[in-house]
This record gives sequence, structure tokens and C-alpha cells, in this order.
Amino acid sequence: MIKYWQPMHDYLYFLNESKVHFDSSERNRLHTQLWEPWQKLRSFDTDRAMKFLLPFYSTTGRPAKNQPQILRSFILFFFLFSKGLTKPSLTLWVDRLKNDRVLAALIGCSTDSLPPLGSYFDFMDRLWAAPITGLYARDKLLPASWNSKKPDKPKGKKQKAKEANPKITEAIEKRLMTGKVIPFNFEQFLQQFFYHVAVLPSMECGLIPKEHLTVSGDGTAVHTHSCPRRHHRDGSPDNLRHFPDPDASWGWDSDLDKFYFGYTLFQLSCYNDELRTDIPLLLRFTSAKRHDSVSFLVAFHELEKHMPAVSIENMCLDSAMDNYPTYRLLKKRQIRAFIDLNDKCGRPKTIPDTITIDKDGTPLCQENLRMKPNGYDKSSGYLMWRCPYGKEHCSKCKNSCTDSIYGRVVKTRPEWDIRLYTDIPRGTDSYKKIYKQRTATERINNRILNDYGLHRMFIHTKEHYSFMTTMIGICIHLDARYKQQVQATA
Repeated sequence: MIKYWQPMHDYLYFLNESKVHFDSSERNRLHTQLWEPWQKLRSFDTDRAMKFLLPFYSTTGRPAKNQPQILRSFILFFFLFSKGLTKPSLTLWVDRLKNDRVLAALIGCSTDSLPPLGSYFDFMDRLWAAPITGLYARDKLLPASWNSKKPDKPKGKKQKAKEANPKITEAIEKRLMTGKVIPFNFEQFLQQFFYHVAVLPSMECGLIPKEHLTVSGDGTAVHTHSCPRRHHRDGSPDNLRHFPDPDASWGWDSDLDKFYFGYTLFQLSCYNDELRTDIPLLLRFTSAKRHDSVSFLVAFHELEKHMPAVSIENMCLDSAMDNYPTYRLLKKRQIRAFIDLNDKCGRPKTIPDTITIDKDGTPLCQENLRMKPNGYDKSSGYLMWRCPYGKEHCSKCKNSCTDSIYGRVVKTRPEWDIRLYTDIPRGTDSYKKIYKQRTATERINNRILNDYGLHRMFIHTKEHYSFMTTMIGICIHLDARYKQQVQATA
């Protein structure tokens, strides 16, 4: 149960009262080094978090204390860690709060009433949906083959490892098309929590558009700090845990072209063009072996399930997710697909042999030039393509392919191949302008792993990685809101 949840107005009052007792150096530090974290914490409404978190606490038993203070402490920890002002250790952070009344005041506590370290881990456990019976199962603690086998090494550089089951995307598509859920979503409480305390407030203040939203998705390798060969002490038994992180597994890092032990972080995000900032929408940790094509379908399902207010118009993905199940699912949801083509897929057999096409499906004229989109004929259902020279065909082109003054016209049907013939034709300026937003996910990945230092933190288990990444995601939202406030007052 919760004995007392510090409301936002009480927190702001406590902070103002604490400032009165600060000496000049502490006030100077608050208005210089800690100014941005202070302002961002003031805009973080923990009352929203209370409405979501109350059902996770029992109505009887020993009351949980300082829950909003713990939440602010996590946020402040990552703000300072991203600027190099604290070490990447939660234990050292809790010890530091005891000797720093400015930091303690920023989270809403005095130095003699701080929450202990165990309360932080208890807070994490409340938002993890995995059954408690599986935490210390024998197959988790002792060596197992599932997390020691490496995937097949891909051929060529910068290539991703293949999915072990090539038909898995079709199986997931069938489940989603028929309205079935995908089980084992242990992050569901964290995703719902992130939606209520970060995504919805950002939508209300205009950071995330409520319509005409373009979403991009991508996965990145997260290397866990675990040694598969471990360190033996003298006299230790041989049947110790095989890995310090039993949830992790082997995968292939296509950026570094090497095997790694850890996870895949897949996230969906959007881009605010006015502020020129990237905003995460959904964060999901998966097995390092899992292909991005599978991760996207699962993440998209969870976005639909847990974030109903997010209305998507365009979806931008890279070539790893270039598969027919993804196109069919997006078309069913009336979302326009902007997916980079995978060169390994080849020419579809549904396109007539009389039409010569480029690798992205654009028809080529007899001079082997890419033809220009010329609209859509609703009566016949054809996409129209014209000569690249247009009306200047007769004067510029040596090939007399037609007697028409505007050159040859080729017609294609979207039904021939939904990959090649998208709603907005590939290669056009409109297509390129929207697809540029896909890089938002890459920048978000960089902020999570490097700017906020997830790769430098010595943490283990999927639960802790998921929780810490959710806290980082909240920090990124608060960064965007602070930037919006600064620009509004400039």
C-alpha cells in the first residue's frame, strides 16, 4: 500500500522551502550546474504516475514510502550521468544523495528521509510482468544451450543475421490480422507507464502530432557486461551459472561485424520538425538472435494495444523489414509504408516481362532512363508513368519510341507488387521527404546507448535493462519539453 504520495504542488513547495536554507554555493550550483535538471523535474508531473501506479500496490501490509521521490531520483540520476556529473552506479548514487542536500531536495526529500537502495529495486519489480516463479528457475541459473549458441554468421559486411524460422513473420501476421494477441509481453506495464507519463503529456503539449504522424522503427545491438567464460575463484564448483546475465543471448552486430552477447533494443519513434528533435514512442528489448522483421511486428502490435491515442499515417523502416507480411499488415491498418528495398528479394514474377523496371520498381524507358510518375487513374486503377523528358521528348531523345508529343506512357498496377508500388511512388521528392524521418530512430538509439550511457552501465537482466531504458525515454521527452519551453520564451 502507499501511505503518502507527494503531490506536485507539495513537491514544488518543499523545493522552494529547501532553497531558503541553502548557502550561497549551493544556490549558485542550483542555478548553474543543476539548472536544466531542476527545470525538467518541475515539468515532470508525478501525479500522472500515481494514477497509473496505484493498482500495483496492495491495500494492506507495510506501506511503501517515497515512491514519487524514487521516480524523480531515477530521472535525476540519468540527467546527471548524461553530463558526466555522476558515476554509472545506482548504489553510489543512493550513497551520494545522503551527503548532498541539494540533490536530495531536487527529488523531494531531506537527507534524513531518503529511500534505501532496496526500495529502488522494489519499484522496478512492480512494473515487470514476468511470473515470479521463473526468476530463480534452474534453467536460468545453470548453464543452458539456448543462450550459448551463436547464430549463423551472415555473408558479406554490414549484413544482419538471418531469422532461424523464415516463416515466423507470416505466422505473426496471421495472428494480428485475426485479432489475436502475442504472449510474453513482460514489458507491458513499463510500456503503459511510459505512455501515461511521457507520450500522452507530449501529445498534449504538441510535441507529438495527434494526426498525420510519421513513425519510424529500428533495432540496435545492446552489449551486456557479461563474460561467457566467467571468472572462477579457487575452489569454486564447476556448475556455476554459465552467464552473469541469464536473460541475454548471442547475436550478430551488423555495425561492428562481430558476435556479441546481450539483447536487441527495438524502438518506435517520431520526429518533431519544428523543434528538430526526436521523440521515442515505444521501447522493447528482445533476444539478440531475433531479426528486426519479427521485432517490428511485435512492437507494432504492442503500440496498437498499449497506446491507443497514437494515430499513425506513415511508417518508415529500413530494408531489414522489407517483407510482404509487413506491407500487408500496414495496408490493412491504412498506414502508408515507406520501407527501403532489400536487394536480395529480386524481381517479382507478377510484373509483366514487357516492362523493364529499376530495382525499386520504377519503369525504364527504351533509353534505360527512369520514367516519371504521372498520377493515378482511379477509373482503371493504374499508376501512370511518363517519359523523363516530357514534352521535350522529341528534341532531347534520339529514340522514336512513340509519336506522342509528351513521350511514351507506361501503366503499372499497385496489385502487381505492394512492395514496389507504394501509395507514394518510390524515388519521388514526396517519398524522399517522408523517408528522411527514418533516421530519427538511429539518433534515439545513439542517445540511449551513448548520451545517456546505457552501454556504460553495469546492469544485468532484461527487467533492469527495460526499466532503465524506460527512464531514459522519459528523460528524452523531458528534454524535448524543456527545449519547447525555451523556444517559446525566447
